[in-house]
Amino acid sequence: MCPSLPVEASGLWRALAKTGSYSSKLGCVTAMKALLFDPYSGASGDMILGSLLDLGADEKEARKAVESVGCQLEILRLERSHISALRARIVSSERYESFEEAVSLIKASSLRGEALEKALRSMDVLAEAESRVHRSDCQARFHEVGTRDAIADIAGSCAALESLGVERVLSLPVSVGGGFVTASHGLLPVPGPAAMEILRAFRIPWRGGPTEVELLTPTGAALLASLVDEFISHPPLLAVERVGYGAGERDLPQPNALRAMVVEIKREHLGADRVVQLETNVDDVTGEVVGNLIDLLMESGALDVSVIPVLMKKGRSGSAIRAIARQEDKERISRLIMKETGSLGMRVFPLLHRYVAEREMLEVEVAIGGRIRRAAVKASRLNDEVLGYKPEYEDCRRIAAETGLPLREVMRLVVEAAWRKGEREEGDTNRKVD
Repeated sequence: MCPSLPVEASGLWRALAKTGSYSSKLGCVTAMKALLFDPYSGASGDMILGSLLDLGADEKEARKAVESVGCQLEILRLERSHISALRARIVSSERYESFEEAVSLIKASSLRGEALEKALRSMDVLAEAESRVHRSDCQARFHEVGTRDAIADIAGSCAALESLGVERVLSLPVSVGGGFVTASHGLLPVPGPAAMEILRAFRIPWRGGPTEVELLTPTGAALLASLVDEFISHPPLLAVERVGYGAGERDLPQPNALRAMVVEIKREHLGADRVVQLETNVDDVTGEVVGNLIDLLMESGALDVSVIPVLMKKGRSGSAIRAIARQEDKERISRLIMKETGSLGMRVFPLLHRYVAEREMLEVEVAIGGRIRRAAVKASRLNDEVLGYKPEYEDCRRIAAETGLPLREVMRLVVEAAWRKGEREEGDTNRKVD
């Protein structure tokens, strides 16, 4: 069985950032701990592993993961252009021959939970990159990435990252080097075909240089694609807690090391995430099926769903079904749409940036029909400013059914109660500060 090849890259991005710490005054995110990669001299699997270990990742867990896939881990402290860096060297002479064998090795490893999921995603990214490079939909062919040490780099890096306990992973643009590299296919331009395919599929920002050698390996690219939540052009407002350097194999004119930092990111830079837009056109689906599909998609984790009337070929009327989903949900949501509508394919617009306000669920009390009733309200904020309140539909519908009031009137009363509650709490806080 070959690796699946859905609409876009099947190596799925991991879950979006978890919520950070909260302010007792406003109930909104103030700061979060994150990992920031600075691949100014490229990235490889051993450089990523070395940088994480140099940051203070659990060496025991990383070594256990490496050994569980049949390799050994050697750790050396050395200098790259007078910068102290950690060299994580995998010792292994074995190879794996197929995608299935590689997956079996990872599944049988010591990895569990999110670390295991990330490692499997990384192998999926490598498999699909090789498949697309060779135009093979039946079997992912492995060449430079076919040695067992690539699996060990992935397993060790995922275990190391998990032990750091960061809430989000960011990366600056990747330097890929330049010139040509000698591979099993002969002389190839830098970045190599597999690394280039990963850069393309995941819209990873990159630049050439600073030297005419290969700086980004396929394993390094696959790990960045699978572990990084967001690639950024420049660092946000942050405070650095720790710095680590993962040494590359060679001495180069520039410090050949991957810099990684554990940082605290301030609130005003936490309002962006990355999503995908899924879309298909249908012309033979009834309104009842479409209405049911909307409910199913929202229940299944879609972030938003819209259905737009369209005029299709031969003058047929139809509907464009669009869903916004998280990266890790795109394949499942696509399959649900195709199963429910009979659509033969989905269009995927990958890695959209979405700016979102901070959100908090509140409960308000409102006097309706001679008694106090409770309803949930979603508050949205931008920094310290309240943007608005949105009443929970099901609660308002229940109150409307109990009292006989129109739904729109109930929703208006609930929103007014939310604004009054917010003003009271803000006033109480100000008095305490005074």
